Amino acid sequence: MKNSSEKLSTGCNNCSVAILFLRMFIGGVMLMHILGNLQDYDILVGTYPSILGMSGPTSLATATMVEGLLAVMIILGFGTRPAAVAMAIVWTVALIQSAVEGGITTDASKLHFVYLGIYVALAISGGGDYAFNIPRMSDKMS
Repeated sequence: MKNSSEKLSTGCNNCSVAILFLRMFIGGVMLMHILGNLQDYDILVGTYPSILGMSGPTSLATATMVEGLLAVMIILGFGTRPAAVAMAIVWTVALIQSAVEGGITTDASKLHFVYLGIYVALAISGGGDYAFNIPRMSDKMS
């Protein structure tokens, strides 16, 4: 009889391909979002909130760099779960902010909710077989 890890690994032959597609898709979407932020920098810099005591422009630059790094990590599958959890937190805050400002039915809130769902799915699934995963101690012992 197969143990539970063998059942999981053979139960879905295309699951890792689906996770790879999801990682590439959301990473690409996030990189396009960042490019859009850079193109609209002059508009955003005046309205971006001050975070952690940094000025608005510094907060915008920091957030853009961190989101870019996390997007690349997700695309490569390096630390997918922690990166996806961090992005889920970012999009939860964005969802709450847009819901407070314009209501939950606005297009921005709906888009934030979709991003949040994708990042939660990646946080649950991890990077899949096609990822640069960091081996866990339990993997080394078996």
